[in-house]
Amino acid sequence: MINKNSIMTRLSILSISLLLTSALSINGALPQMRAALGMTTTQVELVATLPALAVVIFVVLSSFIAGKIGTKRTVQLGLLLVGFGGGVAPLFLNSYVPILISRFILGAGFGLFNSLAVSIINLLFQDEPEERATLLGYRGAAENIGNAGLTLLAGALLAFGWRFSFSVYLIAFPILILFTFFVPEIKEGSKAKTSEKGELKISVYLLALFALFLVMTFVAIGVRFPTMVTDIKGANYNASTFLAVMPIIGIITGSLFGFFNRLLGEKCLYLGLALLALATFMIAISENNFGLLLIGYFISGIPGSLIFPFIYNSLNLYASPAKMTAATSIILIGCNLGNFIAPFGLSTLQFISGTSDLFAPFKLLSLLLIVILVGIFLHKKRPFQRNVLNGGKHID
Repeated sequence: MINKNSIMTRLSILSISLLLTSALSINGALPQMRAALGMTTTQVELVATLPALAVVIFVVLSSFIAGKIGTKRTVQLGLLLVGFGGGVAPLFLNSYVPILISRFILGAGFGLFNSLAVSIINLLFQDEPEERATLLGYRGAAENIGNAGLTLLAGALLAFGWRFSFSVYLIAFPILILFTFFVPEIKEGSKAKTSEKGELKISVYLLALFALFLVMTFVAIGVRFPTMVTDIKGANYNASTFLAVMPIIGIITGSLFGFFNRLLGEKCLYLGLALLALATFMIAISENNFGLLLIGYFISGIPGSLIFPFIYNSLNLYASPAKMTAATSIILIGCNLGNFIAPFGLSTLQFISGTSDLFAPFKLLSLLLIVILVGIFLHKKRPFQRNVLNGGKHID
């Protein structure tokens, strides 16, 4: 029998998250691919973004598939798709359409175990709230480690040709071996009472809307930051060094989430929202101040690693074990939709602000975040908010 509390089991569970944000790790190889295959700019961009579409589709399907073949087999299938579709196939493909199909398969693999990376922790450690919170924080850190590490590795492999950059996804195979041998079978609903099976409260959908808004804000900051830098420092200024710092901030904060959750409890969410409001405000007023922009940008790298583990750690309040994968999928759909609508959200805020100023939308975002923070604080004594803010701990 596999011991869920062993170090290898924990590492194996966390290892699947190393892949989840790596779809763009091969972006450095795209110019060489474009030259080699005679692709247009639109075709190149589609190679980069198509996995995101597949992720949304298969996040929706993952709960159904897991119900049919089991959680562990679904993760194993997803890892196989990532390894073969993302890593093996591009080494041998010589035309655009097959490569595009391979990228869709890669995204399908990500989608299959995206929500399961969270629900496995929630299910295996549903009776150990502190351990669950710590692992969820480490899981967020693992995403940032994978993003940074695989991007660096893909860049190094580019020296051997654009195809070899795609081989970073071959890491899915050793992760598959670890997951197969060290992660126990996960039976959803095995500990749930009969009356609780299949329960999925409306609060899950409200949390998904909250996640949508948060991701839209984070993506808006990330997308506009390089442009704001060049607006201040000049068109030839390279902001890539600052972009590389953000995953490091996420790694550090995510690793400390368990500590913050034990120390602050419900105040962990307050801290995350307050820091994000502060970051957007500093960005908003930094039009002629590069230092202020930089500080605001770096502060914005902290809240996500505090808030999202907090959200995932709360899901056991609103979904029975039988519905944990579905609940996680709903949150992730909200996150992916927030990613998708970020440019449209920025455009809408730009229109509302009545100016073409690049920094103007962040004033409105800051105001909205403050309203949300105050609203949660004022209503924290109500049952819904009290449960959410309790960080996933049941309240008697």
